[in-house]
Amino acid sequence: MAVLQSLFKSFCFQALLSTATTSRAVQSYDYIIIGGGTAGLTIASRLSEDPQNSVLVLEAGTDHSSDINVLAPGLYNGMYGNSEYDWNYKTVPQIHANNQVIAHPRGKQLGGSSAINFLYWTHASQQDINGWGELGNANWSWKALDPFFKRSEQFFSPSSVVEQDLQTGNIVATLHGDNGPIVNTFPDIYGPIDEAWPRTFQALGLEVKSDPRDGLALGGYTNLLNLDLDGRKRSYAATAYYLPASKRPNLKVITGALVEKIILEKGNDMITANGVQYSNGTTAHANKEVILCAGSIGSPQVLELSGIGDPNILKKQGIEVLVNNRNVGENLQDHVYVPIGFKVNTGIATLDNFTDPAFFDAAYEEYVANATGPLATTGASSGLLSCPQIGCENLRPPANFSNALTPGLKEQYELQAKHFASEAVTQELTVSGGMSPLKSNDSSQLFLASSPGNFLSLLGVLEHPFSRGSTHIASSSPSVYPILDPNYLSHPFDLNLLTAIAYHLQSLASVSPLSTYLQGNGTI
Repeated sequence: MAVLQSLFKSFCFQALLSTATTSRAVQSYDYIIIGGGTAGLTIASRLSEDPQNSVLVLEAGTDHSSDINVLAPGLYNGMYGNSEYDWNYKTVPQIHANNQVIAHPRGKQLGGSSAINFLYWTHASQQDINGWGELGNANWSWKALDPFFKRSEQFFSPSSVVEQDLQTGNIVATLHGDNGPIVNTFPDIYGPIDEAWPRTFQALGLEVKSDPRDGLALGGYTNLLNLDLDGRKRSYAATAYYLPASKRPNLKVITGALVEKIILEKGNDMITANGVQYSNGTTAHANKEVILCAGSIGSPQVLELSGIGDPNILKKQGIEVLVNNRNVGENLQDHVYVPIGFKVNTGIATLDNFTDPAFFDAAYEEYVANATGPLATTGASSGLLSCPQIGCENLRPPANFSNALTPGLKEQYELQAKHFASEAVTQELTVSGGMSPLKSNDSSQLFLASSPGNFLSLLGVLEHPFSRGSTHIASSSPSVYPILDPNYLSHPFDLNLLTAIAYHLQSLASVSPLSTYLQGNGTI
């Protein structure tokens, strides 16, 4: 998040959810927040707690807070690639990944990507958070942020039956929040594979030894979900932060508002942000701050459109350079993953059943009527594993980094290498259904099996990639998507790690009790 301050005034107004218009009338707000996603709505809710603050949120997407496609835990994959819910970004051809174009889902709606994700509530490790401080971000540490983590959460302990079935006895309630907006708990509808998952890691001696929320635990476990069991619906930024605040007269949210640029004013010795231009030249004035929360792709785009960035990139698009900052849009990191599919035994239901219209219609009707059935739940199997735990202890991270790297990137690499052996290199999880890696350029097809049958997909996610990419504007028009280049696998060490992760997934599938639900005991 970037915060740009402007001159102080006070101004209050009546606020409701509205959509962007072509009005040229300039309105003033104390705070203008660009992006109504996970961060933007959280900040809007907190700022508007003070009735003296007037707050405007500009969101390019629409409000789906009552939409079953968002709320039903089992329908998330239907939003991918759908422009009503998803920005549906695509990368440029990835030269280190067989020139594939990779679809890059990002939530285009109130709540942002918290509206389309897997509902997983997974915290970074203590070292990950403390690393921010080591890189020069004063006061960013696990100890400093932990109270705010708790403040965001309302944890509900599982029933004794769920605790036994899903092996959640390692959870320590005092590590969690009990009065926050985001509801966290374990699913109360699940299948035999969900029960087998933690027991399989126990058989390997790789179960977690403490609550993963402590920032130290490594191993396999059942993950907490952003799931409200009252109606079995997704708990996310729009329902948890926006809706409770939506009646405040000092909060206004405009949907369908595509930000064109931050309005910057040149001073004698500084540049000041004093407003935002959006949707066909409509402007809004900021009395105190413009707060940029447009995500890892949208935020650099807005900065560059506003004249903040690399002069070579801005001048190419005819944009006046107001702030020379070559770091904008650089150092882009993304978690690549490898999926491996296994055929499940007859009688094991998976998402593949939804390809049968009759099955889907029945499940849909059951969810609408009773909030039960296969659409009322989603997978919660997870594991954070270190290199020694997956058998790659002989891999040595890169060392002796080139002085040609920027100082910041060199520090990042040195920090990654320093903690490589003790930190998670992968998050392993399940998707209850087949996946088609050959459809990686079309996320609407990604969760469709490439052959008939019912499948379980094991995913191994690379936690700390060494590859770095970029995202930069392709035009001076905000409606033209930026050039997205994560530069996947450009660092050869990432491929070495992914190979080790894939081997571990294959061996995991052959271990009982998980293997007993897979054809050929996990070999097919």
